[in-house]
Amino acid sequence: MVLTIIILTYFAITASALPQCSWRPYASCTKIKCVEFSGQSLPTLNYEENSNSTCFIIEIGHSNMSSLNEFKLDFVSKVQEFILTNVQLQRMGETVFDKFSSVQRIHLDQNLLQEVKFVTPLPSLQELYLKNNRIKKASFEPLTNLRVLILDFNNLTSTDGLTCTLTELVEFTAVGNQIGNIGDCFKSNKGLKTLSLAFNRVTEISGDALSGLTKLETLLLDDNRIRKIAPNAFDSLISLDTINLNKNALYSLSVNTFNALGVLRFLSLESNRLTSFEPGTFQNLSRLRNLELGQNQLSRIKNGTFRGLDTIGFIDLSHQMLQELDEDAFDGLPNLNYLDLSVNMIWKIKPNAFRNLASCLHLNLRHNLLLLQPNVFNGLKQVHILELGGNRNLGELPLNGFNGLETISMLDLSNLTIKSINYGAFNGLFQLLMLDLQHNELKIIEAETFMGLSDLQILDLSYNLIEEIRANAFYDLHKVTTLKLNKNRIKGLAKDSFQGLRSLMMLDLSNQTVLSVEPSSFMGLDKLVTLSLNGNKLTTLPPGALSGLKKLTNLDLSANKICNISSKVFDDVPLLEVLYLEENAITTIEPNSFLQLSRLVSLNLSSNNLGTLQESTFNGLSAITTLDLDSAGIIHIKMGAFRGLEALTNLDLSANFVSAIFAKTFVGVPELKTLRLAERTELLQSNAFEGLAAVQSFTITNCHLKALPEAVFKGMAGLENLIFEKSDLGAIQAKAFDGLLNLRHLLFDNTNITNIEPGAFSGLGNIRYVSTTIFHLNYGSSYYQRNHYNFYKMSIQRIDRGAFTGLGKPDYGVHLHLDGNQLFKIVTDNFLGLESMRTLTLSENVIEELQPNSFQTLKYLTILILNANKIQDLQPDVFNGLAALVNLELRCNKIKSISGNPFRPLKSLSLLTIANNSLTELPANAFEQLTIATLNIEANSIRSIDPNAFSKLPGLFYLNISHNELTDTDFFKSIIPFRIRGLDLSYNHLKEINPLILGIFLRRIDINGNNIPCENLPKILMNLKASSIAYRKYPLSGLGSFDNVSCVPMQFSLPKNEASVKEDFSGLEALLNETDEIVEAIVGDIADSSTDPNEVAEKHFGPLEKRVDELRMKANKINIRYRSRHAYDVDVYQALLIILCVVFCLSQFMGVYKKCVGNQTNIRFRREQSEIELFAGTNPSS
Repeated sequence: MVLTIIILTYFAITASALPQCSWRPYASCTKIKCVEFSGQSLPTLNYEENSNSTCFIIEIGHSNMSSLNEFKLDFVSKVQEFILTNVQLQRMGETVFDKFSSVQRIHLDQNLLQEVKFVTPLPSLQELYLKNNRIKKASFEPLTNLRVLILDFNNLTSTDGLTCTLTELVEFTAVGNQIGNIGDCFKSNKGLKTLSLAFNRVTEISGDALSGLTKLETLLLDDNRIRKIAPNAFDSLISLDTINLNKNALYSLSVNTFNALGVLRFLSLESNRLTSFEPGTFQNLSRLRNLELGQNQLSRIKNGTFRGLDTIGFIDLSHQMLQELDEDAFDGLPNLNYLDLSVNMIWKIKPNAFRNLASCLHLNLRHNLLLLQPNVFNGLKQVHILELGGNRNLGELPLNGFNGLETISMLDLSNLTIKSINYGAFNGLFQLLMLDLQHNELKIIEAETFMGLSDLQILDLSYNLIEEIRANAFYDLHKVTTLKLNKNRIKGLAKDSFQGLRSLMMLDLSNQTVLSVEPSSFMGLDKLVTLSLNGNKLTTLPPGALSGLKKLTNLDLSANKICNISSKVFDDVPLLEVLYLEENAITTIEPNSFLQLSRLVSLNLSSNNLGTLQESTFNGLSAITTLDLDSAGIIHIKMGAFRGLEALTNLDLSANFVSAIFAKTFVGVPELKTLRLAERTELLQSNAFEGLAAVQSFTITNCHLKALPEAVFKGMAGLENLIFEKSDLGAIQAKAFDGLLNLRHLLFDNTNITNIEPGAFSGLGNIRYVSTTIFHLNYGSSYYQRNHYNFYKMSIQRIDRGAFTGLGKPDYGVHLHLDGNQLFKIVTDNFLGLESMRTLTLSENVIEELQPNSFQTLKYLTILILNANKIQDLQPDVFNGLAALVNLELRCNKIKSISGNPFRPLKSLSLLTIANNSLTELPANAFEQLTIATLNIEANSIRSIDPNAFSKLPGLFYLNISHNELTDTDFFKSIIPFRIRGLDLSYNHLKEINPLILGIFLRRIDINGNNIPCENLPKILMNLKASSIAYRKYPLSGLGSFDNVSCVPMQFSLPKNEASVKEDFSGLEALLNETDEIVEAIVGDIADSSTDPNEVAEKHFGPLEKRVDELRMKANKINIRYRSRHAYDVDVYQALLIILCVVFCLSQFMGVYKKCVGNQTNIRFRREQSEIELFAGTNPSS
């Protein structure tokens, strides 16, 4: 079946790759869309003309066309558009579109064209798109009616000659090329409206490059290298609306550069190197609306610079080198709305610098070096937003520092190192709505500091050093709704601290050092809705601490040090809806502490130390829906602790230490939908979950049970999702899940089970999947599918017969995964109850025994995986009942023999794998009457194969017998009728391969790693080629290979067994001993100071060189013999590595010695490419 699927898939893919076309209406035309074209395979397209079709559009996509020379169509006169986008087109004939006299648009984007040339007029062609090609040369001379030409992202170096004849051209873009000059052709394009040459290499705009373009509206020259613009370069551009020159290399501009641009509205000169503008540079730009000058090098704004910009609304002067602003620096800007002067070095603003900015609404002076002086903002009569943040030299706010800003609504004074605010600093700011003073160095908020800010709504004082708030500090702030005081150093809140803030709705006092809150501290805050006191050092809240907060709905007291919740502390906040008390040290909650909180919907008590939940702990919380008790230090839960929580839907008890859940623990929560249970639970008493019929999702974390008992979840009839996290469940007893009729999903996250007893899953007829997070992470989300039951790596030791009875729908195909457990036995009828199973995987267990009829109930099973176990024998009846099995894998077991044909019942078997076992022989009819297409028995120790072993495998398609100990291929004569297509014989002990006995259908073979003599290999390979058999090649070189197929050189003997290995290594040992003696003699002579060093070299180096040669040769010889080292006890790889190290070290030693003593004789030893290839016992193909 698997082979059939593969073949059908192949033909489906092959069929889909054939060229095909479809016809469909498209607006008033008919579109012909063709796919899967390759080379020049454009078929003739015939079409019975419909009287309603007046035009055609030809689109070719999803194709690989190297060239295009002609189209064969019956209706050439009606084609209006060609779309050949992303078809890998490299070459296009000059006359390919000649016959299409009516074509109006041609799209050739995203191809590989390097040259484009049109030699014949196309009178109707108006638009030509060639974006994203590799075009270096192009000619459009005959296309005189072309209106749109797009050449973006190609390799053009010049525009010379491109558009000279295109007199009707309206739009030309060549963005992202390598154009170095604008050329002289555009003067012929009198009707051009859009010209884009952005992202090129243009260095200069000459005086006549754009002459005559009186209709040009958009000119985009950004991201070039322009250093010079001729004074008269833009004189002809009288219709220009937008010009973008940003990111170039301009140092200066002539005062006359923009004189002719009377209708220009957008001008960008950002990111150049401009140092100044002469007065009058912009004088004729009376319609300009946006001027972008950011990121230049301006050091001064001269008076009259902006004269003439009567209608401009936006000027960006950010990121310059400005230090001072002169008087009347912005003269001539009566309608300017937004002025950006941020990120400069401005330290001084002269009086009346802004007096001509009567319409300015937004002034940005962030990140300068300002010293605030009185009356510096005179003239800004309508400014609404003033940004002064990041001016680190300000220090203090002086009296009348903001005079003249009567209309301001937002003032940014953040990051100014302000240490004090003088009385009257905010005089005149009657309309201010938002004041940002965060990230300063204020320590004390004095009385009447904010006097005069009667309309202020938002005040941000966060991230200061405030320790004290004096009485009446906020007295005049009657309209403030938001006050942020977080991240300061306030230690205590005195009575009437916030008097005057009668409209306050949000107060943030988080992350301070507040130790106490006195009663009536919040008096006067009648409208406060949200109060944040989290991250302080409160140890208690006395009664009355929250008095005055009648409308409070959100209270955050988390991350304090509160130990006790008194019974009356929340009586003053009856409208509270959300209460955060997590991360405290709460040990006691007095009875009826929450009695007045009848509107509370969410309570968080996580990360505390509650100990015991008493019966009256949550009295009064009739509206609560979410109760978070995660890590709350709970040890005991008294019966009725949750009574009265009739609206509760979410309860989190995880990460607590409740060892036992007793009966009726959860009585009183009829609407509960989600429950997370405590950690370290060791006992789940009968009826523990009574009253939880509405719960849909139940998570049990870190639970350690000896067994999951019968009907333990009784009372949870509505449960749909059951999740075990980091738990040990021991045995799952019969009917453990009884009563969970609606359970859909069962998840085991890092959970262990020892035994699964009969009937363990009975009653779970509606289950959709069982899974583990580990399995999900390893195999992907596709295994969270219906009827996939995954028990991956759960330490399961035993699964009793009938364990899965009652699990899932009996008629649905089931996939059961039990890999990575500790199962040691599969018993008869082990999987009773899963008769519809399709897939069973049991890899990576410790299975030693498969009892007869283990799988006999699985008549629909198609895949059985038993890899990486300890199976030694296959009993004759072990696979009874598996008539539908297609794929059987027994890789990496300890199977020693196949007798009695245990595979006989597998009538549908197509793929059989018995690789990496201990087979030594294959008996006659081992696979009798099987329909196997692929047989893999690699990496065994097979020495002999009975001539009839494969005699009754007529459908065998691929055979892998690699990495065994075969010496001949006589067995192959029995494969009848020789229909095998692929054969792997690599890494055996074969000396000869006879293609004549391999069958006429064989097409692929691998014979590497055998004992074939190199002198015989060329003839063998020639015979294989003559029989049209392709042989596997590896990247081999040096000794022992021919045409990248390994062989054994003639001078080497070919041992086959361990005795031969030991004999070879004993020879190596003798050579090493002799080498050691020579080295010791050298050392002795060197130690004798009377011995001449040259004599030492002459006496010893000759014999030593000879020994090194012998060692290298011997290592080569052994390496070629033992590339498949798994069959021997000796680790050949390590031995050869040691020999190579010895050879290399001796060579280096002799070379260094000779050099040191000045010996001029030829040093023969040097580091050369070794002929030895070290194999770690793996197949090179892997």
